[in-house]
Amino acid sequence: MIKRLSQVLAAAACLSLSACVMLNSSSISESSGGGSPVMAEYSDYGILHLTAPSTLTANANSALAGKCQSGQLSDVQTELATREWFGIVQYYTVTVNGNCK
Repeated sequence: MIKRLSQVLAAAACLSLSACVMLNSSSISESSGGGSPVMAEYSDYGILHLTAPSTLTANANSALAGKCQSGQLSDVQTELATREWFGIVQYYTVTVNGNCK
């Protein structure tokens, strides 16, 4: 009985410490081919889905533009990953990929 209870508690602890992950992606430019690939990432926290960061994409896009000296980007793709712990804390990460001409 005690062994079974400890197994259930261990399983519950593992499940409660895991995070749910959702991925969303979008394209913010047309595909024109060519160029060298560049990548940037930006992350921030939110609480109770009430304080989601509003500048994630803008900050990630600025970081991407900073990696391209010519300032000419094409094939830009964004991906939002959200990790959630206990329905209380959310960790948002925007990854941006593109080609620098």
